[in-house]
Amino acid sequence: MNRFTILVALLLLVSGGFVAAQADPITVQARLVHGTSKEQKGKMRVPAALKKKLARVFKWMHYYQLNSKQLNIADATTKSANLSKTASIKVTNRKNDKIAVSLYSKGKMLVQKTQSLRPGSYMVLAGNAGSDSAWFIVLSKSK
Repeated sequence: MNRFTILVALLLLVSGGFVAAQADPITVQARLVHGTSKEQKGKMRVPAALKKKLARVFKWMHYYQLNSKQLNIADATTKSANLSKTASIKVTNRKNDKIAVSLYSKGKMLVQKTQSLRPGSYMVLAGNAGSDSAWFIVLSKSK
């Protein structure tokens, strides 16, 4: 083999290793969901798969999507989204399919959570909205 072929092979090997070490950008869907025991006509229901997962844990009969944002997040960066007049989130793309989320209400941080997020799974942050309802921030990773 000549030196040029060896040099090209080494460069391909090194650059391939560098690309593998980088985390991929991710797309996260953030939903603001209202859970209630009262049916609300004209409001958009959450997808059936999400309702099934929420109903296993929470007591509400009906789940409505109030808002939805899609965030495209590069490796090791943070994106923000306002989901209502008072609720906002900051989502950071971490390595190994993990995201870190900070939830804010009226500018005050309520909770921080880090979790692996694979396609088909959900991260749920919940809050009380009164005696007959609750609100949720539901995050999922797009494929």
